Amino acid sequence: MESSSRTSCALPSGDFWLFDSRILGRFHFDGDRSLGMELTDHPTDVLIGCQVRDAAWHFALPYDTFHTRVPSRP
Repeated sequence: MESSSRTSCALPSGDFWLFDSRILGRFHFDGDRSLGMELTDHPTDVLIGCQVRDAAWHFALPYDTFHTRVPSRP
Protein backbone atom coordinates (compact mmCIF):
# COMPACT_ATOMS: atom_id res chain seq x y z
CA MET A 1 0.00 0.00 0.00
CA GLU A 2 1.34 3.41 -0.89
CA SER A 3 1.87 5.81 2.02
CA SER A 4 -0.36 8.43 0.39
CA SER A 5 -3.26 5.94 0.36
CA ARG A 6 -2.87 5.33 4.08
CA THR A 7 -3.91 8.87 5.00
CA SER A 8 -6.84 8.97 2.57
CA CYS A 9 -8.38 5.87 4.15
CA ALA A 10 -7.65 6.99 7.75
CA LEU A 11 -5.24 4.18 8.67
CA PRO A 12 -2.52 4.74 11.30
CA SER A 13 0.90 5.72 10.01
CA GLY A 14 3.06 3.33 12.05
CA ASP A 15 4.79 0.33 10.51
CA PHE A 16 4.16 -3.08 12.05
CA TRP A 17 4.17 -6.79 11.34
CA LEU A 18 1.68 -9.35 12.54
CA PHE A 19 2.89 -12.86 13.33
CA ASP A 20 0.11 -15.47 13.05
CA SER A 21 -2.41 -12.82 14.18
CA ARG A 22 -1.09 -13.37 17.73
CA ILE A 23 2.00 -11.17 18.07
CA LEU A 24 2.42 -7.60 16.87
CA GLY A 25 5.85 -6.23 16.05
CA ARG A 26 5.86 -2.42 16.09
CA PHE A 27 8.79 -0.69 14.37
CA HIS A 28 10.43 2.38 15.90
CA PHE A 29 12.38 4.87 13.78
CA ASP A 30 14.44 8.02 14.21
CA GLY A 31 14.00 9.57 10.78
CA ASP A 32 15.16 6.89 8.33
CA ARG A 33 17.16 5.02 10.98
CA SER A 34 15.57 1.96 12.54
CA LEU A 35 15.62 1.83 16.33
CA GLY A 36 14.31 -1.72 16.38
CA MET A 37 11.07 -3.56 16.86
CA GLU A 38 8.91 -3.92 19.95
CA LEU A 39 7.03 -7.22 20.20
CA THR A 40 3.75 -7.49 22.07
CA ASP A 41 1.06 -10.09 22.49
CA HIS A 42 -1.26 -7.71 24.35
CA PRO A 43 -4.76 -8.55 23.06
CA THR A 44 -5.77 -4.93 22.42
CA ASP A 45 -2.63 -4.14 20.42
CA VAL A 46 -2.93 -7.36 18.38
CA LEU A 47 -6.65 -6.76 17.72
CA ILE A 48 -5.96 -3.22 16.45
CA GLY A 49 -3.17 -4.56 14.24
CA CYS A 50 -5.52 -7.19 12.79
CA GLN A 51 -8.21 -4.57 12.15
CA VAL A 52 -5.72 -2.25 10.42
CA ARG A 53 -4.41 -5.13 8.28
CA ASP A 54 -7.93 -6.15 7.27
CA ALA A 55 -8.89 -2.56 6.40
CA ALA A 56 -5.68 -2.02 4.41
CA TRP A 57 -6.23 -5.25 2.46
CA HIS A 58 -9.15 -3.58 0.65
CA PHE A 59 -6.73 -1.00 -0.78
CA ALA A 60 -3.98 -3.47 -1.71
CA LEU A 61 -2.57 -3.59 -5.23
CA PRO A 62 -1.20 -6.64 -7.02
CA TYR A 63 2.61 -6.63 -6.87
CA ASP A 64 3.03 -6.04 -10.63
CA THR A 65 0.84 -2.93 -10.44
CA PHE A 66 2.53 -1.62 -7.30
CA HIS A 67 6.00 -2.27 -8.74
CA THR A 68 5.31 -0.10 -11.80
CA ARG A 69 4.16 2.82 -9.61
CA VAL A 70 7.13 2.86 -7.24
CA PRO A 71 10.53 3.56 -8.76
CA SER A 72 13.32 1.33 -7.50
CA ARG A 73 16.16 2.86 -5.54
CA PRO A 74 19.65 2.15 -6.91
